[in-house]
Amino acid sequence: MFEYKNKINDSMLYLLNDMVEEQLESTKKELDNCSKSDIEKIKVLKLKILWFEAQLEKFKDDIDKQLKEKFQFSIEELYSMYGQYEEKYINIEFHKFSDSAKKFGRKISGFIEYTKEERENLEQELSKKEVSRTNGKVKFKCTSCDDLSEETRKELRETGFLSGDIYEVLASNFPAKKSFGQTGRKEIPNTIEVEFDPSGMDPYKAQLSLFNQRLKDGGKLIDSEIEKLCGFSLYYKPEANKLDIIKNNAFDQDGNKIENVRFQELRVKIFNEDFTQEEVLEFSELLTQRKSNRIELIQAEIKRSTNKKLEKFEQEYPEIYGELLNSTLHFEDEALVYYDSVKPIYWDYRSYLHIYLRHCEELEIEGHFEQKTNFQYSPKDIRRTLKIAIERLIDPINERLAENKEFRVYGNKALYFNGNHYSLHILNDGRVAAFHPLENPEE
Repeated sequence: MFEYKNKINDSMLYLLNDMVEEQLESTKKELDNCSKSDIEKIKVLKLKILWFEAQLEKFKDDIDKQLKEKFQFSIEELYSMYGQYEEKYINIEFHKFSDSAKKFGRKISGFIEYTKEERENLEQELSKKEVSRTNGKVKFKCTSCDDLSEETRKELRETGFLSGDIYEVLASNFPAKKSFGQTGRKEIPNTIEVEFDPSGMDPYKAQLSLFNQRLKDGGKLIDSEIEKLCGFSLYYKPEANKLDIIKNNAFDQDGNKIENVRFQELRVKIFNEDFTQEEVLEFSELLTQRKSNRIELIQAEIKRSTNKKLEKFEQEYPEIYGELLNSTLHFEDEALVYYDSVKPIYWDYRSYLHIYLRHCEELEIEGHFEQKTNFQYSPKDIRRTLKIAIERLIDPINERLAENKEFRVYGNKALYFNGNHYSLHILNDGRVAAFHPLENPEE
């Protein structure tokens, strides 16, 4: 253009082209508004338009020819510079006349995404002495695509675009962190520890307030939360027994208080030191029954994992057995995600045992599943990792739950987070059935 030799890697490649396009449009408008009697001016304007169009066509042909011969970004280079790092936010500008620019616009911003197989293949490629340069597909999670349709955004994530269509990539110079392949214990990124003094606070009253607020906002409670709502309400607000939700869930057909609701009511009474000796005995019996029911679940999971009887397991793994006994008293079923989900997505004691006995290093046991992969987090952070996984997959989870179907993600489509790929299985009622990492990085 203007006898200037254009190169596809020039930092101001399209600036002059854009300026000429603006001049062309301006000249066309001027021609439209020109008086028909001004023949000489019309002639000059038409010549200018022809010249601008010829320059633009020449420029486009030149760029197309260069891009057929070479390209600026390969999938290997993009992975090396950006993709291998955690949550590396980038701005991409496409070559002006590329298919990607026509489909997605000149500029997009967000994160490159990879399947498990793609990431592993690129890691292997980068370890070679001579790395290939492939003009391959790049899948992209766009965070600035409000002008794109849902279908087009989906295409970006599932099909992607050719790396060779990229003209320029901009990224921050903040220190980049790579977690894939990292060994040892990990911390969840962006964690802020907040000190909190719970003394003087009634946790049950706080829970009751949260349950009521969730219902007020149109949310739902899982069964164990409804039992708590009823039990707590009957103590703190005895008049609540007239409410439909209490009448329908706290009592059986004969008007007797349901056992689990009574258990929750008694635990609040004992916390508030407002009980009789008979109520202490009643609570002890209910607590013993709950512990016994959970020990049966422990026994079943241990048999599945090791084919050992509980007594033998207690002898061989006394510390792990002690931790499990402790969990029979302290673990609480919990809705992990509820506001943005079709149904509350929750874990219960069966979920806890399945996840922790098979994949938590602190509870690791030998047996049928001794080769299973372990979480690289502390036991308390495994719950947070599970919650993060659900939140990141909430859209496809909702699609399945809305059809009353189970949700599974595993293998090549597993969720990637902080250097690990995760498999997740949620039943059609919203209960987490399984969750575990797919890699065990070794030193």
